Amino acid sequence: MAEPIKMVPAWQRDDGKIVKDATDFWLKLHALPADVTAERRARELCAAAYVGDELIGVSTMELRQSPNLRCRLGFFRCLVSPAQNHRRIAIRLTIYSRELLERWSRENPGEKVLGMATILENPNFDLLGRRPIWRAGGGEFWLIGYTPKGSQIRLTWFDRVRLERA
Repeated sequence: MAEPIKMVPAWQRDDGKIVKDATDFWLKLHALPADVTAERRARELCAAAYVGDELIGVSTMELRQSPNLRCRLGFFRCLVSPAQNHRRIAIRLTIYSRELLERWSRENPGEKVLGMATILENPNFDLLGRRPIWRAGGGEFWLIGYTPKGSQIRLTWFDRVRLERA
């Protein structure tokens, strides 16, 4: 029987252990773009997935304005150990990160973060990729477009959100 996966919140916590584990994880997997340092990415940590003391997955969230949607969103990224891909950790991190960001957004209304967006770069993420709307974890992830490279762009609005008039 596989060891249980433990989800750990990292959003806005500056937890030294998670920062060190994530930094080592990104460097080991050569997962950072050349123009991004591990220290910079660590400031965006959202959630971590562990089996025992081993980090097996991590998510980050970058808060920024979406010009097309005229609102501020959390832009989600996720990385899972290739050895753990069979355990659906990416989906679990997506749902868990959404919950963390939605709670934080509710507690920090002045930040005006209305939802979470992500670009699906992994072609093996079939569960979500074939459905225009994917329902999970109390949210709906809507297909809202494609990148120039053909990757899906997904958006989930937070429940309490009401859009301002243009």
